[in-house]
Amino acid sequence: MKKMRLKMIGIVFASVVAAFMVMTIILVMCFGAYRNRQADQITAMISENNGTVPQLKDYKQQQKNSQSFERYFNNYNEDSAYRTRFFRIFLDEDKKVTNVNMDHIAAVDEKKAVRMTKMAMLRRRKVGLVGSYRYRKEYKDGQVRSIIFLDCKENQSFYHLAVTITITVSTLLTCLITVIFAIASKRAVRPFEINSNRQKQFITDASHELKTPLAIISANAEVLQYKGDGNEWTQNIIDQTKHMGKLINQLLVLAKLDEVQEKSEKQEADLKLLLEETTRPFEEVATQKKVTLKLHLEEGVTIRVNREQIAQLVSILTENAAKYVNDGGKIVWRLTKTQHGAVLVVKNTTEKELPDTKRMFDRFYRSDSSRSSKTGGQGIGLSIAKKIVDSHKGSITAKAGDGMVTFRVSLPK
Repeated sequence: MKKMRLKMIGIVFASVVAAFMVMTIILVMCFGAYRNRQADQITAMISENNGTVPQLKDYKQQQKNSQSFERYFNNYNEDSAYRTRFFRIFLDEDKKVTNVNMDHIAAVDEKKAVRMTKMAMLRRRKVGLVGSYRYRKEYKDGQVRSIIFLDCKENQSFYHLAVTITITVSTLLTCLITVIFAIASKRAVRPFEINSNRQKQFITDASHELKTPLAIISANAEVLQYKGDGNEWTQNIIDQTKHMGKLINQLLVLAKLDEVQEKSEKQEADLKLLLEETTRPFEEVATQKKVTLKLHLEEGVTIRVNREQIAQLVSILTENAAKYVNDGGKIVWRLTKTQHGAVLVVKNTTEKELPDTKRMFDRFYRSDSSRSSKTGGQGIGLSIAKKIVDSHKGSITAKAGDGMVTFRVSLPK
């Protein structure tokens, strides 16, 4: 349940970050567009008034006389003509500065104005930004004959402040929402935790309750066989009780594996020796089926693992390969050392219908649609294998093709 909580918190955090990021980008773009639009309106008004900012009464009169002035901002007042800081540069046909009108600004000298003009002339757009100044090019006969530069320091300061506030508030709200959800998630996952614990307890109790009658049935059938009263029916009873007993044991392993993986102790283990020891009992099975069992194991592959669980993993994969390998086929184990840990690969040839590798790790999945027990499997061993690999923070994949089934396990250091 801890992993479930962390995953839920991660999803909420990523969702909130994405939502606030989109909102912040939209607001920043809107602020920037509004700033530029206001500046362009003022430079357009200056251009249409021959390089001056009209008084309020003149501005209102121009609005009445010309429809073109209706596009300008509505917050024009008595101080607008005095607080607007700008300068105007005049150019000749060779794009050289002929005159500089600095009557409405004191923060820029002629040298700086000429440098800013050169920078503006390098840009193709009619309007744009040079530092904190918004410029507008004025054309005559298709050539730039003058440029108006408007001081936008105040607007830019407001823009930067608005962006800073937006990002700060978004960050704080993201943290706040994540913390609130992290606290509330304990209560949210509590019903799932209770239900999961009940399911595990049910499986454990049911498995223990089933063991006793199965043992009695198996013992009685064996007694009948021993006394000579046995037949194919008693033998089927013995075989099926063994089959069911193994299934019960595997269910118990699955039910307890979550607890084991949190409490299990890991130690340094030589995977080459572990693989050799674990696969040795299967050599007799391979010989009976005339199957070649090959081990290509790299020396010195030592990582921290739960030795018992990895031995169970190797046993499950080898048993699975032995069940489905064709007579006269081969099973190949490979062990290689990597920069981040180790890779174990087991392959087996097969003449059977290739399984659906996407579902091979599902509980009780069987590749044969009839779910026959000819191979002796219960469809739960690979689920245990995946649980073991997940507990080691590794990965396991399956691939089928060209008459070959391949399992690949990656284990970190």
